[in-house]
Amino acid sequence: MAVILDCDTGIDDALAILYAAGNGADLTACTVTHGNVPVEIGTRNTLTILDRLGLTHVPVHQGAARPIAQPLATAELVHGQDGLGDTGIAASTRAAAGTLAAAEIVRLARDRPGELTLVAVGPLTNVALALLLEPALPALLAGVVVMGGAVGVPGNASELGEANVWHDPEAAQLVIDAPWDVVFVGLEITMRTQLPAPAIERIAASADPRARLAWSLMQHYLDVYEPILGARTCVLHDPLAMALALDPDLATYRLVAASVELRGARTRGQLVGDLRGYDPAPADPRAPGVIRIVDTLDIPAFHAKFLAALGA
Repeated sequence: MAVILDCDTGIDDALAILYAAGNGADLTACTVTHGNVPVEIGTRNTLTILDRLGLTHVPVHQGAARPIAQPLATAELVHGQDGLGDTGIAASTRAAAGTLAAAEIVRLARDRPGELTLVAVGPLTNVALALLLEPALPALLAGVVVMGGAVGVPGNASELGEANVWHDPEAAQLVIDAPWDVVFVGLEITMRTQLPAPAIERIAASADPRARLAWSLMQHYLDVYEPILGARTCVLHDPLAMALALDPDLATYRLVAASVELRGARTRGQLVGDLRGYDPAPADPRAPGVIRIVDTLDIPAFHAKFLAALGA
């Protein structure tokens, strides 16, 4: 599958790249936005991880440096000051491609209509800008999978806001309003993907260079999640979005009417899905304001594919 990965490369974005590389994805390009770290750092991190995996042919395009309508906020507490867990990984010296991210998403979609799947695992600013540049973008892409939202569960960037939506709510609303069949892989399912102890032990014990890279990246992540989850483990937000793009049959889905709260003092950035069941469930996945969310997930199969991608 040919994939454009739009990311804000911190730790779990790096793990998503590892997952993609180990599970047969054809990474056509990576585009980078603000989010986990400033966009310049995220761009360098994306180049670094790709180069460590021998994917030096994959171009990286720097994109939006800030959200559409609010100040920049970043998440070094979760991802380390360098965005890669402060592991001291030698940074790539490769230059980013010259085309800006949103323009490159549009160019690739126009050049290869119906061939490319967009996997967005950061704030949705680049994707929203691409939609503004090319209103026909939904018809040009084979699929769209977003890591974002927290439908019916607590947020992580605020009480109700998941980070990728919370970092640019206006952009997320533009994505929801677009006439495409879009999957939002939110905290309601990603928080169930914490790695069991045997999986952690396999990564720690593996001599495969991919596992050694992942293990190094994961140490800061494990430190962050241990007091939250009560065990030395972490969850796999961005790798799950990549997994469902590559193998949608790992999950079942439901269509919901959805919107982003844009005004509330405590609720801005919340992805609100109508789960009440009062009205008939949406029938058209391409209707504006309709998204897919994950209903059930084969978690053991997902973990197996993640470990296989690392050679663990």
